[in-house]
Order: sequence, then C-alpha cells, then structure tokens
Amino acid sequence: MHPALPRATSGSPPDSVLSRRRVLVHGSRGMLALVTLAALLPACSSDQAAGPEPLEPELAAARSDAALAAAAADAAPALAPALRVIADERNRHAAALVEELARAAGKPTPAADSPGATASATASATAAPSPNPPPGVREVADALRRSADSAAKLVPTLSGYRAGLLGSIAAACTAAHTVGLAPAGQSR
Repeated sequence: MHPALPRATSGSPPDSVLSRRRVLVHGSRGMLALVTLAALLPACSSDQAAGPEPLEPELAAARSDAALAAAAADAAPALAPALRVIADERNRHAAALVEELARAAGKPTPAADSPGATASATASATAAPSPNPPPGVREVADALRRSADSAAKLVPTLSGYRAGLLGSIAAACTAAHTVGLAPAGQSR
C-alpha cells in the first residue's frame, strides 16, 4: 500500500462497514427475491386446485334427478304436480351448479340453448323413449335422499358461496323427499 494513501479511520475491515450503497444493493436483492417468490406462489397453489371438481358429481345428480322426476310425473298422475315441481327445482340446481363451475373455471356461463346447458340436457333425457318401465315415486324419493346426503357431506369441505349453494341443495332435496313426496314415504 502506498504510504500517502489514507487508511480507513474506523479500524474495521471494509466488509463490515454498512454504507448506503450496500444497503441499497442488499435491499434490492431482497425485493427481487420477494417479487420472484410472489410470482411463483400462485403457480404452486394452482397445481393443487387442478384436482377433480367436487361439484361435477352434484351436477350429474341434479340432472339425473330432474329427468327421473319428470319421467315419474308421467307415470304417477296423483303426484304429477309435485314431481314436476321437483324436476323444475333440480333443473334450477343444475343451472346454478353450471354457473358456479363456469365461474370457477373462468369461462362464460353456457347459454340455455347451448348443448351443455341444463334445459337441453334434461329435455333430451326425457324425450328419448326407454324400454324400461317409468320410474316410480319411490325411486325419485331414494334418488333425492342420495343427492341430499351427498351434498350435505360435501358442504363442510367447501367454503363461501359453494358451501351455501350445496347446503341449499341438500336442504331442498331433503324437503322434496320428506315433504313433497310424503304420500310416497307413507305408502312404503
């Protein structure tokens, strides 16, 4: 070292000195790490959400129950008004589930006249002649009971709107098979 050059006055090595430059360099590195981490976290959580959609089986059950109730209404004239109400209600459940699935997927809700819509799916299911005898009121009540149980078991695993939607569906199915089809339950 040249004798004319001044030495550090603090007596500490230059690495331990905290200068403005070091604060800015280390701070910017820390901010860069935080920004990178924030950008990667949503990618990690989206992999977990890519599992099976829990509302899909409920949608299939709603469509099936609606078709079953509509077919049973033709075979049981005494309970036809109640069965038609149940079919309409289950169609509305299916429509609400379709809307929620579309919202969660970030897709537009299918129009009522589109091939994936509830109304056309139910109409095609009820319009096709079946070689089997039409379902009875007991089959409809059993299907509604299964749908209510399935939705009620799913509610605690969900949160927010989805939990409320499934809770509502479970309550409606329970009311339909215990109150709406009460004569069927008494004749069993």
